[in-house]
Amino acid sequence: MRQRLISALLVSTCLAAPGFAAAQTPAAPQELEEVVVTGQITFRDRTETVAPALVYDQKFFEKFEPVSVGDQLKRVPGIAFTSDIGEYDSPQMRGLGQGFTQVLVNGRPIPGAGNDRTVFVDRIPAEIIDRIEIIRSPSADIDSQGVGGTINIILKNGESLPPGVIARVGMNHDVDKNKWSPSAALSVSGRNADETLLYSFTLDAQRRFNNKHTIEEVFEEDSEGFDAEVASGGSGNGLVKFFDPANSVAVERVQEEDSRRSTDLSFNGDVTWKPNDSTSLRMDAFFLSTKRKEHQDTFIFEGDGSRGGLDLGDPEHETQDADIKQDSYGVAALFETKLDENTSFESQLRFNQFKDDSFEETYSEDDDHAPLDNTDTQATDTEWTLDGSFKRKLPGLAEAMGMESLGLKIGAAGKAKKRNYHLVTSDDLDDVGEEKISDGRFKYREKRFDTFAVLEARLTPSIKVEAGVRAEYTKAKQDFTTVLTNNEDGIVLTDRGSVSSDEFQINPSAHLQWEITGNDQIRLSVARTVRRPSIDQLVPSVARESPGDDDATIGNPNLEFETSLGFDAGFEHRFAGRGILGINLFRRDISNLIGLVSTGADADSVGAGSGLPGSLYSYENLGDAKVWGVEFDLSTPLSFIGLEETGVFANYTKLWSERRDPISGEDIRIDYQPEYVYNFGVTQNLPTWDASFGFSYQKQGESRFVTLGEIETQRYDANLEVFIEKRIGKSMVLRLSANNLLDSASRQTERGYDGDDGEEIAENQRANDVDAFEVEHEESSPTILITLRAVF
Repeated sequence: MRQRLISALLVSTCLAAPGFAAAQTPAAPQELEEVVVTGQITFRDRTETVAPALVYDQKFFEKFEPVSVGDQLKRVPGIAFTSDIGEYDSPQMRGLGQGFTQVLVNGRPIPGAGNDRTVFVDRIPAEIIDRIEIIRSPSADIDSQGVGGTINIILKNGESLPPGVIARVGMNHDVDKNKWSPSAALSVSGRNADETLLYSFTLDAQRRFNNKHTIEEVFEEDSEGFDAEVASGGSGNGLVKFFDPANSVAVERVQEEDSRRSTDLSFNGDVTWKPNDSTSLRMDAFFLSTKRKEHQDTFIFEGDGSRGGLDLGDPEHETQDADIKQDSYGVAALFETKLDENTSFESQLRFNQFKDDSFEETYSEDDDHAPLDNTDTQATDTEWTLDGSFKRKLPGLAEAMGMESLGLKIGAAGKAKKRNYHLVTSDDLDDVGEEKISDGRFKYREKRFDTFAVLEARLTPSIKVEAGVRAEYTKAKQDFTTVLTNNEDGIVLTDRGSVSSDEFQINPSAHLQWEITGNDQIRLSVARTVRRPSIDQLVPSVARESPGDDDATIGNPNLEFETSLGFDAGFEHRFAGRGILGINLFRRDISNLIGLVSTGADADSVGAGSGLPGSLYSYENLGDAKVWGVEFDLSTPLSFIGLEETGVFANYTKLWSERRDPISGEDIRIDYQPEYVYNFGVTQNLPTWDASFGFSYQKQGESRFVTLGEIETQRYDANLEVFIEKRIGKSMVLRLSANNLLDSASRQTERGYDGDDGEEIAENQRANDVDAFEVEHEESSPTILITLRAVF
């Protein structure tokens, strides 16, 4: 049944693709129907900003009915994900994750879910989004955090939406598990007759279901063919028998069935008051709530490494349940006024908070559901931000200098951040008298004060330049407590303390936009950006038995920011009528990379009761890295060959990087950066039938992660999406969209290196003395979404 359904969808959509983005600041349509019910082919158009940016509005994404911002971003040039299969949570611009990619909401940073400041965009529903801006190189008036780039998510508001009501209902079907998940949304916008009061609000509720099936095989020196696989430099792929376990040579085989059920509720609303033509005050608020339950059944089969040596008749059975609740909310007030015909002022006050309350427990089903271990996580991240800026046109100075125009923008921003984090882990609960409990918590406080100045000039009718500088001062304080206990010895370690640090950065930027013809332009950019250390790396609390069983690891509050000097050079050609072709070359020279190293001290030097004979490890700024690549994108209707109702979309990003591996001394790639990312597709409009259909195909290359004791590779199959839509009159549209039609899977391989302490592990890793291979195959189900949208 499943194969017949997928085949039918593929046949019915043998052409197709995503839409194509609009310009950066499109004029608001006069009728709401033009926003929701349209058969026009939309495309990415040229932006007017001097700094290089791509802008994609809601119409670019909506035909595929994305569930979240993560679903939207997988069709954007140069964005990669290394999440679990079927999930798109942490975007990586130019393949750079782990804090190298900055995510803003309405131009300002928001608290992240993780201690590395990562914002998980799969929690942000697509329904509340007006547009997404991809900022390749920043101006000085935004935060300097984005080394890989910045993703700016602009929420809907009363000024961007024409008056009216948009209603949506949908059902998402998981093909493998035959599960249906409902969703609904309501968006209301309006204004008074004088257009001095404008408002909008969007409510969205959805349930998500994602089921994953995972097989992992572990190979050690007893496995047949192990030595040959090591000698060939392999990663274990030549040994696996995922779908033929009777002939496996694994010493362990793990089969997991993981189901994740989420309920997402969101609200986004705003009110704008315009007392006169030159002044406005906008109040806005958002709320996101995610409740997620996960259940995992794990079957563990033991073997002796001989072919057919797995005991397939008597697996160990474990279950794991997780209860996750995450809430985000924020309020803001934006005041804008024009002081005179050449001067304007704006100021914004924002409050944002993120809360995480999660509990995860593992049980043994072979011992009457006896608990084995659990993890309890509590986190609260709060940010207050106040900023203000003046803009001044300088016509007199421009005329005196022979320029077309000249403008100056200056501003300042202050932020107070508080993150409280509490993690309790309980292990070996099935071993009476040997239970271990780790209770760790920290309070992280960060105060920032930034100032900036930006000068923008039109030198000639065809050349614009922008130059700016941003100064950022950061002061941080960490209070921490760690208590380790076990039933045999009681408290074995109590570690507490308080430290502070500060950092000052000056980050200049410059951009040029040259319209060499009416349809062709060149962009050049240079900018200095930063990556702030993960809070985990800063807090100097002790982690025992890390990286080796005899070692300890401690954070370093004196870490410097990683910095980058970035260069971009791009060319864009606009086709007559509609459509655009773009190519961009980029390079990032990164300094002060952070890595884990031995301090040279003994592990027991971190405090009384340590009792560890190994070494003490910490994080340090190790060296430099280079990242470079080429980005190509095309979005255009095929009107130049007479196909007015057919549009094509394609983008390809090729990525390279180098960093020195502190273990081997060799040059390797940046962690988790794929070799390439590409998307392509076609959209076909059928005006006489009031219908459209299309497809989108996405693929990214292999990525690696290298750390002490582990070299990991990750590879994903391609993803295929299709849609069919039928417009019903002028106010309704019915869509059928399907995702993961190729039944994609991911494969993760890990070469593990062992030793009693970090020095021995590093020695074995340099010699490629592999202790074990772990190879994992993970797949999820195709999904089908039926959606009805209506405008009132």
